[in-house]
Amino acid sequence: MRFCAFLFCLFLSYSAQASVSWHSITPEIQFLQQQNKLRFYDSNQVLIEGKECALMFDASGNFAEVEKLAEQLKERLKTPLCYLVASHYHDDHLLGLAVLQAEFPEAKLIVHQQVATEFSAMQQALTDKLDGYEKSIELSYQRLANQPENQQAIWRDKLELAKKRLFRWRELTLNPPAISITESTQLNLGNYPVVITPYQAHTKGDLTLRADQGRVLLGGDIVDSLPYPGHGTFTRWITALQDIQKNTTLTTILPGHGKPLTPAELALPLKFLKTIKELTNSSPDKPVSELIPLFPSDVKQQYQLDEVGERAFSMFLEAGLKQSKLSK
Repeated sequence: MRFCAFLFCLFLSYSAQASVSWHSITPEIQFLQQQNKLRFYDSNQVLIEGKECALMFDASGNFAEVEKLAEQLKERLKTPLCYLVASHYHDDHLLGLAVLQAEFPEAKLIVHQQVATEFSAMQQALTDKLDGYEKSIELSYQRLANQPENQQAIWRDKLELAKKRLFRWRELTLNPPAISITESTQLNLGNYPVVITPYQAHTKGDLTLRADQGRVLLGGDIVDSLPYPGHGTFTRWITALQDIQKNTTLTTILPGHGKPLTPAELALPLKFLKTIKELTNSSPDKPVSELIPLFPSDVKQQYQLDEVGERAFSMFLEAGLKQSKLSK
C-alpha cells in the first residue's frame, strides 16, 4: 500500500471534519446521517429529546466525530442525556458510546440481553481497536522518511495529533450496561414515550426503537437498504422485516446506514436476503464462488449505483452467502 493511501485510511478515523448531516424528522427526533461515501463504513445516529430526558441511539465508530458530537449535545440539549442505546454490538454502533459515557457519566447504557451477556468481549473490542490505531501510527512513522522532504513536516504534525488523540482515548472505558432488554420495554422521556424491542436478525442481539406514537422506527442495521448479512439469522430477519413492513402506523424508518426509508422500501432488502437464502437452499453443494454469478442482475443493479455501492454489494453478498451456508 502506498504511504499516502495508508495515511488516508488512518486519518479517516481521526478526521475532525463533519461527516454527518443533521435532519429534523420531528421536533423531538434528529437524524444524524453519514455522508454518502461513508454510508457503509460508519453508522447513522439518532437523537431524541423529550421534556425531561434525551436519548442517543448508536454512536459513530470515529471517536473524533463522537467527541465533536458530545460538544454539540452540550450546546443544544435542554434536558439531561439520560440514555445511550446500542442497536447491536458492531464497532461502528457501540464502541463510540464509550466517548459519550465519559462526557455524560449519568447516562444509562441500554443493550440487548445477548450483548450484556457477552459484554467483556465488547470491552476487549475497544482495546483492540485502539491497539490497531497505535500500530497504524507506528507504521506511519516508519514510512515517513520515504516521503518527499517538503511533505514530511505536514505528515509529522498529523501523526503527532493522532498520538495525542490516541493517548486521550486510552483513558476511555466502555462501562457495563445499566439496562438489558429481553422484551419490548417502554421508556418515558418526559411526556414522550418510546418503545425498545429486541430482535435476533442482523445479529443475535439487535434493538429497535419506536417513537412519535409508533410513526417513526429507529431500526439499526436490521432495516438497512443494503444489509450486511455476515452475522445474520436469515429466517428471523426476514420475518422481522415483513412484520415491520405490515405496520400501518409506521411512516418513517431510520436505518443504521443510508437514508431514511418508507415501509414499502423494505421490499429491496427483503429481496436481497430472500434471494441469498433461496440460492443456498437450492444449491447447497455449490461453493460461494459459483453462487455469486447466479444472483439476479435486476436486484444487483439497484445496489450498484456508484463505486461505493458496487464494493459494498460484492462484499455483503459474499458474506451473506457464507453465513447462509453456515447456518444450515
